[in-house]
Amino acid sequence: MYKKALYIFIFLSFITHPIGDYETGNVILRRVTFSDIFGALSILFGIPYIFKGLDLSLKINKIYLFGFILFLSFILPVTFSLNVIATLVESLILLFLILISILIFYGFKDSLLKLFLLIIYTVLTAAILGFYDIIAEMYGLPRLFRQRTNAELISGFRNAGQAGAYFMVFLAILFPLKYSELYKIFNKKQKILLNISLIMSVLFLFSTGKIAGWIGFAFGVFLFGIFSKKIKIILTVVVLGISTFFIYQNLDIIAPNLAKRLEMKVRTRIINQIEGNETNDNFFEKNWGGAVKAFNDNPFTGTGIGGFYGNYGNYEVHSTYLKMVGETGIVGVVGYLFFIISFIRLFKKPKKNNFANPYIDYLIKIFPFVIGCLVSWTYTYHIRKREFWIMVAILMIIKYQAKIYNIKYLKKFNKYERKNL
Repeated sequence: MYKKALYIFIFLSFITHPIGDYETGNVILRRVTFSDIFGALSILFGIPYIFKGLDLSLKINKIYLFGFILFLSFILPVTFSLNVIATLVESLILLFLILISILIFYGFKDSLLKLFLLIIYTVLTAAILGFYDIIAEMYGLPRLFRQRTNAELISGFRNAGQAGAYFMVFLAILFPLKYSELYKIFNKKQKILLNISLIMSVLFLFSTGKIAGWIGFAFGVFLFGIFSKKIKIILTVVVLGISTFFIYQNLDIIAPNLAKRLEMKVRTRIINQIEGNETNDNFFEKNWGGAVKAFNDNPFTGTGIGGFYGNYGNYEVHSTYLKMVGETGIVGVVGYLFFIISFIRLFKKPKKNNFANPYIDYLIKIFPFVIGCLVSWTYTYHIRKREFWIMVAILMIIKYQAKIYNIKYLKKFNKYERKNL
């Protein structure tokens, strides 16, 4: 039962519109989506498997343990928070996502292909529905999801920022898959689906106008091309770069509304800040500067996670790293450092691996895109994202399967050696 609920949780993860009204609704309902309901059901029915998955995962990597430590660093200083309710809600969201990630790991650890296909179907559905809404708006047809502003491609997401961050992470998962040894696990039809999902996802990411998502993905693709020694991959990267440049240069003709929105964002968020121009926005100064001020005012616990909004600014801190500094202080920064280091250690190559391991090959291929994500998270907050914890579960499965593959290979090798003695 918990597996079925997990399937639905992942498939609906792109619908981030809450059940209640986000601006004025109940403090809980304005954060809960339909996807979360199925996530809660999976936890309810999968409690025994959480303990099994946790025990198994800790033999490979301590990332979930440090996830719980991060949760404690959020919730234990709650009495010092400037918004106790917000801190409790943010902390419980983190705990919820950690438990979901453990269940995904345990439920799919022996069926990685099914998980990859589920993600492919999910991003394809999100992209198709999003493009339909744009076309429906142009021709006066009924939309499937309510829009926030004209000609904004958001599909089931509440805003373009969420859409861009979501597709960047799933592109980081799927793009290297095509060029890794794991690509061989797909049959011909599944390979076609993967290729279509990559094209649709790239187009969708670009159309969101999410600059942080663009930079993160572009950074990953660039590093991927540099680290790769295969001509096919380098040519793919070059073609993708040239195509993107051409589309961007002609964006005012292809998608004029998107071009205007991007021009405004680049001018107010980047150019004016670099040139020191006075603007009514001053976003970085107010937002990032506010995070530093919050830390200076209370260096040990900050404002409390979620306590920045309404006390130091009109928005939450738009950066994972500065959010940790301003909203969690030294306590949260230490917890986050332990967690993110354990996350990066997932890509550490085993010492005894002198033979071709397709799972290790995938870890090598995905690492440049993870670096791109780390760059993107300078502007976005990833700890609260469903897609991030799905990525963690996938990486845990890859590590687990790499270990199993090594064991099987060594057994086969030893058997062969004994035969030839």
